Amino acid sequence: MAPISTSPSRRGGNPRPNPEEGSKAADLKGTEGKASLFQSFNPYHNAGADDIPDEEEDYKHAGLKPAFPKDLVYEPYEPIHGVRDRGLFADRSKASLLKACSDVTDLTVNIGTELHGVDVLSLSPAQKDELALLVAERGVVVLRNQKLTGEQLRDWGRYFGPPERPLHQHPSSGVPKQRGLDELHVVWHEETMRPSEASYSRTDIWHSDVTYEVNPPGITGLYNILNPANGGGDTLFSSCYGLYDAFSPEMQTYLSSLSAVHSGLEQAEGAAAAGVHLRRPGIKTVHPLVRTNPVTGWKSIFVNPAFTREIVGVPKSESDAVLRMLYEMMIVNSDLTLRVKWQEGTLVLWANDSTVHSATYDHWTPDRSCRRHAIRFAATGEIPSLYLPDGTEGRSRREALWEVNGWPVEALRERRKQKANGGFKD
Repeated sequence: MAPISTSPSRRGGNPRPNPEEGSKAADLKGTEGKASLFQSFNPYHNAGADDIPDEEEDYKHAGLKPAFPKDLVYEPYEPIHGVRDRGLFADRSKASLLKACSDVTDLTVNIGTELHGVDVLSLSPAQKDELALLVAERGVVVLRNQKLTGEQLRDWGRYFGPPERPLHQHPSSGVPKQRGLDELHVVWHEETMRPSEASYSRTDIWHSDVTYEVNPPGITGLYNILNPANGGGDTLFSSCYGLYDAFSPEMQTYLSSLSAVHSGLEQAEGAAAAGVHLRRPGIKTVHPLVRTNPVTGWKSIFVNPAFTREIVGVPKSESDAVLRMLYEMMIVNSDLTLRVKWQEGTLVLWANDSTVHSATYDHWTPDRSCRRHAIRFAATGEIPSLYLPDGTEGRSRREALWEVNGWPVEALRERRKQKANGGFKD
């Protein structure tokens, strides 16, 4: 056997197999005969049911591993009008929720808050409404040390959705093997699923979840069950409130006049090609490029590289240029972004309407230590609109916060037009 290249472990300095030498390590102890060990994995599409190892009978969360049952068939989703986000019912001071916290930490200025000392299962309806308001305002809320079963996460998540269809049911992704939990989406990465740089770029996988739906998810929660032993698998978030605010008033007006096509057809086709049963057919939907959050009244950009295909009614060259500019700014502008590091028992909630996110696939190794396991709920949200329910148009988050602080909004607008003199100073 060829020698295995090693690199220092993130913990303790112990060597570990180098993923770049994976093809040389195919006969590692315990992996003989596994032809799929180094099979490329495209995170856009789902692994087939036959690709998920089922040998560990002692894994205590085996019932939450992904399955693709062929007897699950969903009718095409009908639009739900008048969805009311639970944040609309909250006390704006959030006094009840904050009283339940031992500490509150804003992770960055523009996005992300961590609540300490909170057991989400003990929250009252009023506290959950205030939590929904906080998610709408801050984009991402992190809660550590939670202890949730699949049933508990499902039932807790249902609170945030409308009675007609509380939670989104994914048309093709893995659902828990334990029956009755198909409103949950399973994240499962393991040693037979090596990310393929030939199948996707890191830019491609930035997204808001299933934006091709007529009612895309609103508040969404991912609960981490198993973390890679050597770390990694972080999630990156970017604020689309902040992205809207990064433009001049003139550009904001132009972007607010546009709509874009969001498509789930490619995801469905990729899943079908992998032999995955489709529970609902793929669809395309047109949404406004700028939408207003009904809880905050703030505008955000609503496109993403994974599902947005084109801007409607403009030349292709213009559509491509505008989308490329938006994607570059949402991903590269560090003022807008947040990196969440996972621990077992971490629950992260995010506003799917006003953030985009991307997984990192830096944790792969050809052994079980790289495994990552999480389950997600996605509460059904409102149909995206540039306007608030009363017909008025939303506004800039930055301008709204300036007004709250008594600062001159007109001065802010003028400042955007001024060109600074001098070079960069580190």
